[in-house]
Amino acid sequence: MGKQSGENSPAKLWLVIQPGNGGPVEDWVNCEKMHNMQKDTTMVVINGALDKVRGGFYPAIFFPKLAATVDRFWKRFESVFYLKPFSDKGVYGWLYRVYPEPWQVVYESVKPGKDGNAEVTYVPVAVLEKRPTYAEVVDMLVKASQKR
Repeated sequence: MGKQSGENSPAKLWLVIQPGNGGPVEDWVNCEKMHNMQKDTTMVVINGALDKVRGGFYPAIFFPKLAATVDRFWKRFESVFYLKPFSDKGVYGWLYRVYPEPWQVVYESVKPGKDGNAEVTYVPVAVLEKRPTYAEVVDMLVKASQKR
């Protein structure tokens, strides 16, 4: 049998939008099942809340099928575009990345402007090859705020 093409050919790309976040957690489990059926198909996940899945937000005791997929499937995903706001310990900032560039921690400074409107400035405080943890980002932002 030759390579299939046409209406019944295997997918070349799966575009998965917001699995499980606001819907059933089985969405994440089904993504792994799809991958296992067609391992050569590229899967792109948009707004997948992968930090929740990979970070233990869903306890294994209540979500055993989902927990089983984390190490063998979800932890292998690479963030291609990542933008996460941080607001903790009185500081504000962002963790940002566009693949293949390094990770960036950006401090957000908000001060009253001369015209009564807020004046917002963004200052890169770190460029890292490895993604920092939540606590590391907050620590960098706190240190940056103390310098201002």
